[in-house]
Amino acid sequence: MNSLKIKPVNRCPMKELCSIKLLALYEPMNDVESALHDIARLRDQLAASSRFQGLAPGIVALTGGFALALGGWQYLAGEDDLLAWILLAAVCAVMIGTEAVARARRLHRSMADRLLGATLNRFLPVAAAGAIMGIVVLARAPEHSRLLPGIWQLLIGVGIFAVLSNLPRQMVIAAIFYFAAGTLTLALGGSPWPSISWLMALPFGLGQLLVAAILHHASSETLHG
Repeated sequence: MNSLKIKPVNRCPMKELCSIKLLALYEPMNDVESALHDIARLRDQLAASSRFQGLAPGIVALTGGFALALGGWQYLAGEDDLLAWILLAAVCAVMIGTEAVARARRLHRSMADRLLGATLNRFLPVAAAGAIMGIVVLARAPEHSRLLPGIWQLLIGVGIFAVLSNLPRQMVIAAIFYFAAGTLTLALGGSPWPSISWLMALPFGLGQLLVAAILHHASSETLHG
């Protein structure tokens, strides 16, 4: 019998060379992607613990002045409309937020978006809870509306504690103030006196002025430090 001859399979040297080159290129690219991922993770960790300087003391103080002015006007007019306070809160949030974005981009530069995101991710759920609670109570159980000022003040205290790692350390004083004011306001909410205008105006007006004073003091320390 004739022996079978197996012909060797011809391999394309160019194909093997291309495969080797692709593997050689893939490994450095994988290392670069891993390094970029590590850098992004470090930036997120830095943003979570860095001090956010976007809050302007002047704007925060102005919101406190608005609260005192609205409370005084409602008291003189004999009104206790909480919808006006919800509208004022929305206006103040837009004022503070717009200035915060502008200041953050100017002061934090490349870290601005991460610091804004870290701060908002912690505070926005608290603000949303307060807004939802206010709308539901006013729409479905208005007889319990006198409890809302105290609840809102407690939520502000919770929100400050939530973002405390990104704020000046003295801000804990403002958080404690809002907790104390909220507790007292809740206790007074079950009685017909004082009026809702003062249950809102005094805690929020004085609280925002306190926050503004702390921010101003912290800014002065940064400039002279």
